[in-house]
Amino acid sequence: MAERGNPRAERTRAALIAAGRRLYSERPVDAVTVDDIVQAASVGKGSFYNHFVDREALVRAISSEIRGQVETAVSRANAGVEDPARRMARAVCTYLRFALDGPEPAGVLVRVHSGHTSLTAPLNRGLVEDIEAGLASGRFTVATVEAAVLYVLGVTQMALVGVVQEPTLAYAVSLSQQMCALILRGLGVASAEADLIAAQASDEIVRKGAFSVTAAPADATH
Repeated sequence: MAERGNPRAERTRAALIAAGRRLYSERPVDAVTVDDIVQAASVGKGSFYNHFVDREALVRAISSEIRGQVETAVSRANAGVEDPARRMARAVCTYLRFALDGPEPAGVLVRVHSGHTSLTAPLNRGLVEDIEAGLASGRFTVATVEAAVLYVLGVTQMALVGVVQEPTLAYAVSLSQQMCALILRGLGVASAEADLIAAQASDEIVRKGAFSVTAAPADATH
């Protein structure tokens, strides 16, 4: 594998990731070959294998990078928020705002699912912890953590697909409010409260973009 820290090697790796991200946002993973990737990156095929063992390794690297960026935004959105129900709605809204701000990486998330439903996946740690906290406090009433994780991920993924297909603010706001309310009701939150929490999260995060992936942190000017 290429030595990390070498400027030329880093540029090549970045070009491969950028090319893969663009191609995977447009086509199913199985429809993209290594030849397609190196051609789009304008590098030799040998250079690909200097950085990635195979195509799946590139997919994992791209997917983890994107999800890590979104999870950072989710952490900002939920800083200081203790209620598991509000945290859930705000996290979902952050993902849907991401689809507006970054249609290309959001397109990748729509097409790449490998390993993302596992309770032990590092990128699902926050979701699992929020569900566990909700169950422990009686805020949520689902049967198991696993069922809740699959439910939340499934609804969020389909909502993400919707916004990728129709990337307008009005649609994203409406859909995020409906989907967050649906998720919270499914987790056991009373309908009226679920609607209120969903409306507040959708307005602040999706409509106003307060915690989008591309937004600067709140203390960036200090």
